[in-house]
Amino acid sequence: MAESQTPHLVLARKWRPERFTDLVGQEHVTRTLGEALKRGRIAHAFLFTGIRGVGKTTAARILARCLNCEKGPTADPCGECAACVEIRAGSSLDVNEIDGATYRKIEDARAIIENLSYRPARDRFKIYIIDEAHQLTDSAFNALLKTLEEPPPHVKFILATTEPQKMPETILSRLQRYDFRRIPYLKILERLQDLAGREGVEAEESALRLLAREAGGSMRDAERMLETAIATASGKVTEAEVASSLGVASRTTVLKMADAILQKNAAAALAHVRELASRGANLESLGRDLLETLRNLAVAKLPAGDSDSPLDDIPDHEVAELKRLAAAASSRDIMRLFHLMADSQEQILKSPYPDLLLEMAVVRMASLAAVVDADELLRAIGSTPPASSTPPASSGGGSGGRGARPEPAPASPQSSGARRLRVEGEVKADAPLRSESQQEQQDGGSRELPELRDFIRGRRAALAGFMEQGAGLMLDGDILTVIARNDIYIRYLNDNKNVIAELASEHLGRPIRVELSTNGAAGPAANRTTMPLAEKITRELPPAVPAISKPFAAENGRKETLPSRPIESIREIAPASKPIEAARAIEAARRAATPEERQAVLADPSVRRVFDTLDARLVELRMPNQVQASAKESK
Repeated sequence: MAESQTPHLVLARKWRPERFTDLVGQEHVTRTLGEALKRGRIAHAFLFTGIRGVGKTTAARILARCLNCEKGPTADPCGECAACVEIRAGSSLDVNEIDGATYRKIEDARAIIENLSYRPARDRFKIYIIDEAHQLTDSAFNALLKTLEEPPPHVKFILATTEPQKMPETILSRLQRYDFRRIPYLKILERLQDLAGREGVEAEESALRLLAREAGGSMRDAERMLETAIATASGKVTEAEVASSLGVASRTTVLKMADAILQKNAAAALAHVRELASRGANLESLGRDLLETLRNLAVAKLPAGDSDSPLDDIPDHEVAELKRLAAAASSRDIMRLFHLMADSQEQILKSPYPDLLLEMAVVRMASLAAVVDADELLRAIGSTPPASSTPPASSGGGSGGRGARPEPAPASPQSSGARRLRVEGEVKADAPLRSESQQEQQDGGSRELPELRDFIRGRRAALAGFMEQGAGLMLDGDILTVIARNDIYIRYLNDNKNVIAELASEHLGRPIRVELSTNGAAGPAANRTTMPLAEKITRELPPAVPAISKPFAAENGRKETLPSRPIESIREIAPASKPIEAARAIEAARRAATPEERQAVLADPSVRRVFDTLDARLVELRMPNQVQASAKESK
């Protein structure tokens, strides 16, 4: 007759904790329950909540042993009395474990209520442990409502659930709730190492780390996967065998894939994904592992601190590899890869084609070009100007004219006494650069104020970059003149005039008023306008006014007002063949003119042509109103 073999018990049942001190990762629960037992403040109904496999049912059994132990109620049951032995074996008459998914109807609740009047057969308390309590129907909850609120003194209820939000609030308010947390990674790893030692199994640390990581905070899942790995392995439990049995990628493979992405090797990264998919790897798990690796790379770029870091749970050799990979990329690029992978992972979880999505996500990440921050780009533009550039033409008719040439590049960084200057006319190659003092004398005290520009760049990089290209600066006492180099910069500088004034006041330590100049020159040159008289000849005129608005008598005898029109527009309309007459007309229009002078201006053919053009434009604007008036009169 064959000998009967002892039935095999899985690790989760064989090495189930028997005391609160053996329960891993739930010290906040065991400490509270232990103090309550010591002080005799024991509630009549408990609720244990948390994800699967974190010790809810085990804690309920330990609590039942603490309550019914011969030496109890105690926080440390003896484990030898009849009550402790029977509760551990699940054969106690006074401790009833009920599956809420099976016995969930109102008839089952009524059976519990009918048995409450009977006293325990032997132990101190009659204890009901209802697992998956959220599965009970509303009718069953309503039937137990009064019983859970005021049970008999010899009855204790312990409810366990993974979804407390599905239970009625009226039930939750009558239970003393304890939330079981996910078990930390290191706690699971220590437990797996202990179980491997008890079973006499040799296992690689990397294999146990992979099991602990895949458990996701559930001790029961970790013990189940270790059981599978032991049964699969022919000898030593290795990381490769564990990864193959679980259908996941090893840490080495994931790091190789991340390295290929950072090295912009899309072909190698795609090959890793296809190889894992051909071996039946879980692609959702692979995407999560790659996302976690990118997170670890971003953390590896941070300076070392005293606070807890996600890298504390990773072996030293893996941390060193992460830091090596992170050194080859910027934090900004790693964050871009992380967000791209996070979006792709969300699609992978919902798509029926996860392999295609993951492959294209990896190819796209490996094909991304590095980015440059806007502030860094502006600083780079400001610190390394081009070798030569042509200054923008001023709309105010500056003296650049035909003789303007490109600006020469600085001779060398050591030439601290010289700066880049606008060059007009012919340039001699052997001519020395003018010093700043000479340039200031020529410009009437105009300065570029590099310190102020650097201060603005540190506070408002975009504004400083714009001013670098389109504005000159001149400081005269408490007045800072911002000289627009072109019409396209005027509006932006005018909108930011107050900001420039605040920054200049903060930098110089006194109130500064900002004025905007549109003549394209500084100092005395800003107070005069030059007009071409002939080739290579210029004539100075009095200071320009922004617009002309003078009453004049039209030919038909009615009094009209000349619309506001910039002088530059008059220059555009006046023919270049008669610049002297146009200049005289503009000069006469700048001051209050007498009737005789106005008639003389109107008699000038060039100015008359200007007024006729403006009047024609006004007629065009009046036409729609006249048409509407005519339509009303016809009605």
